[in-house]
Amino acid sequence: MPPLPRIAVGELPIPRQHLYAILMLAGFSMASVTLLPAPGELLSDTPMIVDGDDLTTDVAMANTDTEYLSIPDNELVDSDTVVGAEDADSNAAEDVDPPTMDYVVKADDNLSVIFNTLNLPAKTLQKLLEVDIQNSLIRLKPGQTLSFLIDSKNLVQQLSIPVNATDRVVFNRKGDGYLSRLESNTDGIPQVAMTQPQQQSQASVSDQTSKPKAVTATSRVVKGQIRSAFGTDARLSGLTANQIVQVTRLFQGRIDFRRDLHKGDGFKVLLDKPAAAGAPNRDAKVLAVVFSTKGRDYKAYRHTDGRFYDETASGFSSGTFMRYPIPSLRKVSSRFSPNRRNPVTGIVQPHNGTDFPARVGTPIVATGDGVVVKATSHPAAGRYIIIRHNGKYSTTYMHMSKLLVKAGQKVKQGQKIGLSGNTGRSTGPHLHYEFRINNRPVDPMRVDLPVNSSMGGKERASFLAKVKEYNRLLAS
Repeated sequence: MPPLPRIAVGELPIPRQHLYAILMLAGFSMASVTLLPAPGELLSDTPMIVDGDDLTTDVAMANTDTEYLSIPDNELVDSDTVVGAEDADSNAAEDVDPPTMDYVVKADDNLSVIFNTLNLPAKTLQKLLEVDIQNSLIRLKPGQTLSFLIDSKNLVQQLSIPVNATDRVVFNRKGDGYLSRLESNTDGIPQVAMTQPQQQSQASVSDQTSKPKAVTATSRVVKGQIRSAFGTDARLSGLTANQIVQVTRLFQGRIDFRRDLHKGDGFKVLLDKPAAAGAPNRDAKVLAVVFSTKGRDYKAYRHTDGRFYDETASGFSSGTFMRYPIPSLRKVSSRFSPNRRNPVTGIVQPHNGTDFPARVGTPIVATGDGVVVKATSHPAAGRYIIIRHNGKYSTTYMHMSKLLVKAGQKVKQGQKIGLSGNTGRSTGPHLHYEFRINNRPVDPMRVDLPVNSSMGGKERASFLAKVKEYNRLLAS
């Protein structure tokens, strides 16, 4: 007789544990169908009301990230960019001509990238495109040098774009818009070929193309001695606000005008024009400058390219920079962006630097030679350092755990200045690094870093001969 099946003798066809699991899953399924709302209710278009108090903590935490941190410059440092003008006249800073900022077009650039790198508004770009003759802005080529004049309000007052070896398109700000024209330098005098916008009268064209003033060959030497502050003494000696600011910018990084100059120190400035009717000539260019302090002379001489060099024909105010303040770290947690929108609040808040996710205690180095103008603490920036470099450059380092330098101290490129941390308003250990040109934040990872420049051959010999002539005039 064959054996009976297991089910016939009361045995289950599957293990009991599997049976219990099946029964539990079935129970959960029935409960879900019974308790959950219908699909139509889940997809209702009726907005859900949320109490604003419930978001307070999350929003506050999001705003503490450096990525959305905006600190007024005057809270971080007393800017000495126009220290001379401010010391000489409280209204002088408003009369100062905006400095030039050059940008060399790269192979992967486009207009949006260039304007973001230089921290310029998108509205400005749109206004320039509206009056762009010959489509010079959309036909940029790698290697072209764009020259900007940007004022203290971040407004582009002038933009110059070379078209070929002799011609350039120049945009000049007028009111809320711009005018553009084509200039030719074949004969040494800019000639206007065209002007925008449309419907502009010939009278306005002739106004813009007025004949240049004759330049006299007579030079002038302004001499002074430090008695109180450089700006005040320079103004009393006969320099204009523009000339004072130009000299101050030229020697930044070599001389700390608030600490290095002392009573009795002297200065000489050679101008290319004499005084006009006994008053300072506002159009006079600075040809040479000599500062005498602590028994040492600091000298700078203008070359035909408009740049300044020392007595050995080496670039005076350039210097070199490292791209990264933490040489061993290339990872970026938050990039520079002038138009970043906070995803929580929806507010557009610029991120004026680059964030590096560094562990607390990671060494931070100076990216270039310069003078420490600030080494202190701020409620939002935490422990921070600002270094003024040669010429128009400065760098800022925030959220540090320890400062290794003091204000007034001179530092070298690659020198350790502090340790990274998580101080101030910060949600995690990192370094916030800013690179500024003419006290304007730009993208540290894309901006053209300066390189040392020098002359050779006949050009150098010609320049050194000019230096001898300048020195003779300064000594007279």
